[in-house]
Amino acid sequence: MRAVVLLFAAAVSLVFAAEFQLTTDKIIVDEINLKSTFIGNVIITKENDKLRADTATVYFNKKFDPLRYEASGNISADMTINNRRYHASGEYLSYDAEMNVYTLTKNAFLEETDTGRKIYGDMISVNQNNSTYTVDGSAQPAKFIFQIDDKK
Repeated sequence: MRAVVLLFAAAVSLVFAAEFQLTTDKIIVDEINLKSTFIGNVIITKENDKLRADTATVYFNKKFDPLRYEASGNISADMTINNRRYHASGEYLSYDAEMNVYTLTKNAFLEETDTGRKIYGDMISVNQNNSTYTVDGSAQPAKFIFQIDDKK
């Protein structure tokens, strides 16, 4: 049975003004290590952003403000990054709330939905503070696909 995590949503609402909803099959709250783990059919929704994953873990500081989010297994996300809409997929996604950096690894894919621009790589990192994108193609070449208007 799916459980809605009210305690977690309350903690997140301290940081975000938008409604936050998380559903999952199983929740493990570890107050000593300041983390909550969500296992099975994880769906996280905040405004127009939605993340689906097999598991997710949220790390908190002592005031229970979220510091870092990690999701793994069958990642599928529709989200806004740097005021642009993206679809992302891969095996692992992390978000460092302090640094404002998303990192997607293992079969990482990021598509800007308005333009159709696509990025593939082993690791894709997006730093929202300085609007930089880093793509690593260590295991297989990184790939960037986009359309151009060829005006002759």
